[in-house]
Amino acid sequence: MKAKDVNEELIGKRCKCIFTGLMVTGTIEDVKHTKYTAEVKTRFDEPHNWGGELYHFDWAHARLHDDFGSLHHLEIIDDKYQTLRVRFTKSISEIDRMFARNYKNWGAVNLKEWIDNYESSRFTLIAYDMAVITSEYNMEHIEEWLRKNTPILSIEKII
Repeated sequence: MKAKDVNEELIGKRCKCIFTGLMVTGTIEDVKHTKYTAEVKTRFDEPHNWGGELYHFDWAHARLHDDFGSLHHLEIIDDKYQTLRVRFTKSISEIDRMFARNYKNWGAVNLKEWIDNYESSRFTLIAYDMAVITSEYNMEHIEEWLRKNTPILSIEKII
């Protein structure tokens, strides 16, 4: 990817990127521009160990004037996925307590587990009260369930 291609529309898209020399997959969670660089934050599908530390995300960057940097390895891999950005009226940790209190009913310990267990779907926390949810073909069912069972402030369709 080139620095000029970095924009807010990338948030929520699935991608592959380079981390410590390995190609890994994840979901784009944030983008930013500085005076000299364009940067993309990717939340990994699973944590990666490097130097005895677990990494859950990393930033890919490129210099604006010549595109040099790790961003050039980043590729979008899910153009067919649908994406929602959901803001809740309560914190997600409060919503998670609903699952923990009634595990037998939900079959999951938190909202992330419930969404991630739904076939072809992924939940990515981006703020204390906001998440990006991607799904290949189940989004209408997930959205309907969220509206019925969680306190939603807004749902924005990104893709």
